[in-house]
Amino acid sequence: MRASSPRLRMVLTWLAGLCTGIAPAACAGGATTLVVSHQTQVYHDSAGWTIKVPPGWRAAQFSDSTNGVSSAGVQLSNVRLPLPSLLPGYPIQVNSRVLPARGIGLIIASDTDPKLSHGQLAEPPLPSPNGRRWMIGSSLGGTPYMTLLWFRFRGMTFIACAKIGSKVTNTQMDVLIAIIQSLH
Repeated sequence: MRASSPRLRMVLTWLAGLCTGIAPAACAGGATTLVVSHQTQVYHDSAGWTIKVPPGWRAAQFSDSTNGVSSAGVQLSNVRLPLPSLLPGYPIQVNSRVLPARGIGLIIASDTDPKLSHGQLAEPPLPSPNGRRWMIGSSLGGTPYMTLLWFRFRGMTFIACAKIGSKVTNTQMDVLIAIIQSLH
């Protein structure tokens, strides 16, 4: 076949489209990332829960395991972030070393670490992260802080863990609260 034949051009176009679709997934370590540009979209987790992802936010599925501990879920963020890494003895969380001052990262996931205390489990709809039911970690001034909540959904235990940059605005916090309260 000659390179100018219509059939060959069609095959080459199809292959180019296939490679374009595969390359981002391969580069992301098999993770699926959704970047919402205009309208709010809904993330559907394989465990059966859903959560709204507003425009400008990213949703990246992940799974990780180490030393018999595993975690799987989604990382939502208003900035580009690397996928979280599981560190036994600590809840799965956003990497705060790369979180900018106006950045927010939220993880909704399973975390099977038996060393972690779950406290009282919430049930959806989840409360806003105002410190009443959420555990809030301390941090140095000018650095992100962490807040987390353990909850049950359909008999399974999950963690909602947010890292919030030091210069996040009230408007950005309102968006985070709306995301958290959209979980069903």
